[in-house]
Amino acid sequence: MNELCLQDCLLLIEKKLNWGSSKDWLNQDFQLLSDRIFEETRVRLSITTLKRVWGKVSYNSAPSISTLNTLALFLGHENWSTFKQNHQPAQKHKEVKRSASYAKPLAAVVLVLLAACTVILLASGSKTVPVSYSAEEIDKVQFSSEPVALGLPNSVVFNYDFAGINPDSCFIQQSWNDALTFEVDKNGSEASGIYYYPGYFRAKLIANNQILKEHDIHIRTNGWMATIGNGNRPRYLYKEDLQTEGELKLSDAIFNELHESEARNAPLLTFNFFDDFGQVSGTDFEFETRFRHTYRKSNGICQHTRVLIHGKDGVLIMPFSIPGCISDLQIFMMGMTIDGKSNDLSAFGTDIHNWQDLKCISKDGQIQIYLNGEMIREFTAPASIGDVVGFKYRFAGAGEIDYIRLTGSQGLALEEHFPARSAE
Repeated sequence: MNELCLQDCLLLIEKKLNWGSSKDWLNQDFQLLSDRIFEETRVRLSITTLKRVWGKVSYNSAPSISTLNTLALFLGHENWSTFKQNHQPAQKHKEVKRSASYAKPLAAVVLVLLAACTVILLASGSKTVPVSYSAEEIDKVQFSSEPVALGLPNSVVFNYDFAGINPDSCFIQQSWNDALTFEVDKNGSEASGIYYYPGYFRAKLIANNQILKEHDIHIRTNGWMATIGNGNRPRYLYKEDLQTEGELKLSDAIFNELHESEARNAPLLTFNFFDDFGQVSGTDFEFETRFRHTYRKSNGICQHTRVLIHGKDGVLIMPFSIPGCISDLQIFMMGMTIDGKSNDLSAFGTDIHNWQDLKCISKDGQIQIYLNGEMIREFTAPASIGDVVGFKYRFAGAGEIDYIRLTGSQGLALEEHFPARSAE
């Protein structure tokens, strides 16, 4: 029953996405799915977890209940249990008629096995009933952290005190990514974890599957930095790998290296900038930038480009491509998706190899997106992304940024023009 429900759940997700059969999905599709699930559920399932569920990675264990709950939530159900109750899985195979002489012994064997499994489950369950801690107990628990450096990668030292609670298991989850969870000593007071990407994360102290304390961590970039790839540990590009005179772009050596690669898919280049901009509210800001796509190989023919504005509570993603690929585009914001397959996003298709002037205005719950002086989309924000904390530019291949400007209710918060050095 569970296996049939899971298979139908995956098929329903594929139908919802309308990306074609998962047999043809690539790594970047699972990255997009991870982003899509997070935007709609506020729970991040890692690429590895999704590949395991879809059978792309060999794994003997069944998906965890938290993974199943998230998949069900993505389909609009409260949890996995309600999904199973409200959904009768389709029969995958035609039943084969068996003679009575065969069916009766088989039924007896099945009953014996079910009885044995029930005994085992009851026995194991009696030992693992989670303890629910009271508000008074939780109030005494301490949990704090401090990054040890500025930039990436960055280790964070966590300080904790269970204050008399004696859990059977205790963990620290570093962010929405369940892969970044590690066990800690219940009698200890310090632990550390590494963050390989910049961003704004919520760390959790967990005992017996109950979240006791949580707080936010802002991993800043110490200026502009770039990454290649989207795995657990990307390749980092720092100042010597970038040119910042006139535009922010790859050095000639890195740019040529990417074009000489024989990879099947264009690499994912991301320019990152995360810092403290003061209180620039997600409901009242103006963002302006100029960018272009510069990758010319056929494995990046669509020239996909996404500009991301990150807040403390979420992210706004604005996608662009050449006109012929707008069907693949998706605008994301706080669980809302505007999909190019069911919406006209043709205005987001442009000659992106040339410079593009982008402006995004957020005011009183309304989002307006302008491209080259013309408003190309307006919609009501489902919720605020929170105070603005950073930006990402993602290019399938390579790209450049000419300038960026962020203005809030208190005035100019960030301006960068990458000025060329004057000749001596």
